[in-house]
Amino acid sequence: MPLYRNYSISGCERQCFTEVMVRECNCSSYYLKALPGSDVECNLHQEKFCVADLIKRYHAGDFSNSSECNCRDPCISENYLATLSTAEYPAKNHGEALERFNNARRGPNDVLRDVTFYRENFLKVHIYFEILSIKEVEKVGSYKWSNLMGDVGGQLGLFLGANIVTIFEFVDFYLRLLWYNFIVKYFVKSLKRDHNKHLQHIQP
Repeated sequence: MPLYRNYSISGCERQCFTEVMVRECNCSSYYLKALPGSDVECNLHQEKFCVADLIKRYHAGDFSNSSECNCRDPCISENYLATLSTAEYPAKNHGEALERFNNARRGPNDVLRDVTFYRENFLKVHIYFEILSIKEVEKVGSYKWSNLMGDVGGQLGLFLGANIVTIFEFVDFYLRLLWYNFIVKYFVKSLKRDHNKHLQHIQP
């Protein structure tokens, strides 16, 4: 894809959305990556009467189900499930300890900092991996060529008693048949021709 370095379904749909926008609206919206050679930004009139309709179609899933986009599943994808949990910070005991510590060092012109001050002006963020494990999902064909050959061979062995030796026997039979039809007949014709020439020389 020319707009994104790594392939993804969402990136493919966004690129298809951009291509349809350039083709139908003759412009590219300011919040999307512009296609190479088409950096004309949409004006307000185009945004209202053309782009808005395309956005509705995009959210309705018209582009993901369209044969025009043909966005297939990527060979490799990474998905991270994000969860959010909140708590009051600082906690009561921690806030009281901060209040005593800072007020003990407070100067004469400093503002009094209580627990409410810290809760309204401070934020503590923890970002981490909840589970350090990797889940791999591999898609394979439900019926491969090797399965077909195995099934055909099994059915032939069950109903006809055929096996690998039988295959070689068929090959040997057809080789012998070819030998008889082409080689033997050629030599027989050659011998008959030589014999007729010999007879013609003997007759006065």
